[in-house]
Amino acid sequence: MNRRETLKSMLAGIAIPFAGLSSLSAQTFDKARPVRFLVGFPAGGSVDMVARLVAEQLRADLGIVPVVENISGAGGRIAIERAKASAPDGHTILVTPAAMMTLYPLIFSKLNYDPIRDFIPVAPLCTLEFSLIVTGAVPQDVKTLDDLIAWYKANPSKAAYAHGSAGSPMHFIGAMLAQHAGLDLTHVPYRGAAPMLQDALSGQVAVAVTTITDSLPHIEGGKLRAVAVSGKARSKYLPNVPTFAEQGAAAIEVEDWFGMFVPAGTPMPVVEQLNAAIGKALTSKIVSERMQQLAYIPAGGSQGEFVKRLKADLDKWTPVVKATGFKIEE
Repeated sequence: MNRRETLKSMLAGIAIPFAGLSSLSAQTFDKARPVRFLVGFPAGGSVDMVARLVAEQLRADLGIVPVVENISGAGGRIAIERAKASAPDGHTILVTPAAMMTLYPLIFSKLNYDPIRDFIPVAPLCTLEFSLIVTGAVPQDVKTLDDLIAWYKANPSKAAYAHGSAGSPMHFIGAMLAQHAGLDLTHVPYRGAAPMLQDALSGQVAVAVTTITDSLPHIEGGKLRAVAVSGKARSKYLPNVPTFAEQGAAAIEVEDWFGMFVPAGTPMPVVEQLNAAIGKALTSKIVSERMQQLAYIPAGGSQGEFVKRLKADLDKWTPVVKATGFKIEE
């Protein structure tokens, strides 16, 4: 059985324990001990901000003492491995973007964790969408997806797109665009959104795929133009920009998420308590308003729904990644 088949089998089985949670004996957090929130990215970044925001609300709602630990390196994998090795008692919680759980198993030849076997999904915290943007290097009359495809075909030497990380959803959105348009597009990866946007604003980059969060200030300022957004519906933050689907590219529908996970073996009543508290936290005024400022959409929902989302994401990304042949050998 290959890794893909193993993941699907485990996903099918992991939903089973969720159905009978109410019958389990009550177990709660030991409030005398701090709860560690492990984040695989630097302090001040988007994942860190969301983790701290929700952790502080959980302090109020659950009475826990949250400690956010930033364990940067290896694209978030070090934090995930640290979480995997932690005691499964509810006092270590991993906060991670979706890619580490849904794309990494497909692109890394070797991975020191299994997102399904080694973790229990607790809840998604927020969803975020992506934008296809053009810069001052592209003529002003390029306003739609068809316009951009026509420009690419008229300028084959410029048939490329930039993004903030190889192997990210942004990378593969561009790959899906290339497949839709029947083009050979060169992907230009950067080490993060900040340097990529700097080159985009200076016109060194013509086309890019970014999160709406990163591109929104520059779009609103008129320095960048959004051609399409990746959600199921138009973004509330860019209501005048049509989706890929509206422009004939129905396959390009991508909504990313940040989620919380705990090590496998964590008592399910603790997981249930945490899931309920997260749902409550995400509806609080302070959290929802801050999420809106970041151009994120509060998520939440049951554990079973989160499992289904993981499965759907794996199903979606597998053929896309396979078609590109992209692999990271480490």
